[in-house]
Amino acid sequence: MFEKEISGYAFNVAKRYTGDRIPLGVILTDVELPDNFKKFADAEVEEMIDREELGESRTGRFDLSEPQIRALFKEIRHVLKNSFEFSREEFLEVAGKASKFIYNYVIRPKWTLEKFIFKGEPEVGRREIENAARYLSDYPFYLKGIFEYLDFHDTDKLDLESWKKVHAKIDEHILATISTRLENITAALYDLFKFSTDAARVPTDALILFFRDKSDSDMVDRIEFAKEVKNIAALDTNALRSVFEATTKDVNQNIAVLKSPESPPKEFRPFEMKPVPGPMQPKPVETPRFQSPGRETPPDIQQIMAEHAKSVASAPPPKPETPARRPAVRSLISAKAELRIVKKLFKGSRSAYQVALHRLDECSDWQSASRIVEGIFIDNGIDPFSKYAVAFTDAVSSKFRGDVSTGSGS
Repeated sequence: MFEKEISGYAFNVAKRYTGDRIPLGVILTDVELPDNFKKFADAEVEEMIDREELGESRTGRFDLSEPQIRALFKEIRHVLKNSFEFSREEFLEVAGKASKFIYNYVIRPKWTLEKFIFKGEPEVGRREIENAARYLSDYPFYLKGIFEYLDFHDTDKLDLESWKKVHAKIDEHILATISTRLENITAALYDLFKFSTDAARVPTDALILFFRDKSDSDMVDRIEFAKEVKNIAALDTNALRSVFEATTKDVNQNIAVLKSPESPPKEFRPFEMKPVPGPMQPKPVETPRFQSPGRETPPDIQQIMAEHAKSVASAPPPKPETPARRPAVRSLISAKAELRIVKKLFKGSRSAYQVALHRLDECSDWQSASRIVEGIFIDNGIDPFSKYAVAFTDAVSSKFRGDVSTGSGS
């Protein structure tokens, strides 16, 4: 399931670089790459360094736990990471492994965390959890819940049954706020498919798995109804909101307002239709397998990187996009104000800022855009009445009221 999208994710990552050596530092500062891939690549290098056994006393005659000694080893790790370079083959392998893992985690976080952290064991230690956490970018609240549980109970061990209860409570809280934060809750899912397919819609099959993983049977029923009765293969955020807010599942009252797509959503970007010169020329690739030390690949999604060139070559050319009628949000923000907005509202993360701009530009009305702005403020603990929060809100609202002359402050 989702083989083409998984392949599209890996391909869109791999095509960013065509050289024989790809430095880790370049990957981590590439604003066009998803944060979840950068996190995964960084974790792969961390595990390589772990295998060097830095800071492990083999004779027992030296106390390596001293703070000064630990600080030195930490600095050594930092230097090693900064100088690390992937070979072309290693980078392609990481791209393939990451695509499979990230698709599993974003769509089914509960299922994936159980497989990835516990690996079939009834109990794991804090260190194993910390090592697993290095790979996880999306849904940080799950990891926060684990460590808060360990700290509250003053233990370094977590058993599977306790984690299931903690996870269920977290999901229960998420679903309690779904009416006001539906777009925020599903943001990682939509971002994932957007990067893979360049389409602002998520397949109904993925949404069904996502809400089933959270034990939300009502949303599962509604989306299945959209899929089976209306023959809708994918939903954008506005359509998903319509499904959620419908009063019944009756075809005439529930999602009758949704139109079945006249043609399937575009799966790959136009330039992917063209052959790529040099090292990226499509050719048979050995199927990479996700096998970080001590961890298993979730078994249900298969890597098909080698099939990607065929699927792209046979795909019909995408229809040209309709030009946006409204100005981009970024055009309504002055360069000076933008620097402060990135620092104050997005904690200095230009990547998070770019993602937010993209989501806002996809909105068709102020109501849906305001929900995204509200979610940003809530997630980052921002006072909505602070100077740059107001400037950012004004810029977004200007997009929908046609006021393009303010420049959103200085």
